[in-house]
Amino acid sequence: MAATAEANRWAVFAVGIVSQIVFSATFLGLPAASLLLQGSLELSTGGLAVVLGGASIAVVLTEFPWGVAADRFGERRVLLFGVVGTAVALAAVALATSAPQPSAWMLAGALFLGAGFGGAVTGPSGSAILGWFAERRHGTPVSLRVAAVPAGGAVGTLAYSVLLSQGGAPFAFAVFAAACAVCAVLVWFFVFDPSGGRAERNFAATMRSARPALRQGGVWRVAASGLLLDISQFFVLTFAVALLADQHGYPPLAGVAAVAAMQLVGGALRVAAGVGTDHVPWLTRTIVVRGAAIVQAACLVVVAISPREAVTAALIAMLIAGTASCAWQGAHFAQIATLAGPGQAGTALGLDNTATSLGAFIPQVAAGALAVAAGWGSATVLLGVVPALLAAVVFPRTRARSAGPAGSGG
Repeated sequence: MAATAEANRWAVFAVGIVSQIVFSATFLGLPAASLLLQGSLELSTGGLAVVLGGASIAVVLTEFPWGVAADRFGERRVLLFGVVGTAVALAAVALATSAPQPSAWMLAGALFLGAGFGGAVTGPSGSAILGWFAERRHGTPVSLRVAAVPAGGAVGTLAYSVLLSQGGAPFAFAVFAAACAVCAVLVWFFVFDPSGGRAERNFAATMRSARPALRQGGVWRVAASGLLLDISQFFVLTFAVALLADQHGYPPLAGVAAVAAMQLVGGALRVAAGVGTDHVPWLTRTIVVRGAAIVQAACLVVVAISPREAVTAALIAMLIAGTASCAWQGAHFAQIATLAGPGQAGTALGLDNTATSLGAFIPQVAAGALAVAAGWGSATVLLGVVPALLAAVVFPRTRARSAGPAGSGG
């Protein structure tokens, strides 16, 4: 019986990782290959923005409802519904792009539906994994599952580049539709709720016996800190190249390489931090999240005040800040799921995903205008330093395992 449970646990984990990689490849890889898509479909710049915007908006709007649905009906049902819906929507995109002059609004609508259904992957796949692992082991699987997001984005960028170049948009979207269909088959055969499928009964029991996740201050504090940390993170990842070039004359291509290094090293630290919180008693999630936020803020202060000739100091500080900005996510998502408790992890993860998506959006809208109006130094302080420091304050305190299970405090 124990061997069966262990096999089920790792099967659910593997399918959750694969599903997240496919979803991230489909919708995070597309913007990076946008010029190839534009050329393949002969879209105007405005039309391209409409097409890409449909998917981005859908993810923000649907992740929270899908998380609630996972708690209410079970992760297996929600994942199946989501990946099948995404496959159908992408097949419709493939069919639409085979027309001589496809409508940008039609494509945006189909991608909106595809990304909306795909939102069922992000939170529910995480809560499905967590349901099979004890609380003391949450850090490792969540960190690996979160690391699948940028990994999938990288895979998608390469895949779209090859597929769009070799077969055009219809072929590219058909391949991703097929990948989602494969995920549906994997979910059907290998993903089962640890409750044995009694999701509705367990949901009702949880509502009677525990504080709902959305009524817990600690859950909202973790989500708020995620929004703040993503503001700072995406300010660095999105504008590091422009800032270093404008302020310090650093070559743009070298800046791109620096950002790639931040993400690679930060992703490795993300996994290491998750493993550490599972196996090192004194290493709490608070230490990981607050530590990353403080390091990020301190290094961005150096970036903000560095004179133009201090290229090396600014570059090193930016590298450390960017790396720290990519290292906290596993511990962060594990903590909000732990605070929410069994039967409500999907709701909590959906809330956190929505908050972080909004946080990623804010600097992309505000940073350029702020830099023009007040300079890169002020933009770095307002969108990098301040949010990171506030996140360190807002994120709730957790206890070391030697003192008992992780919980929230002041």
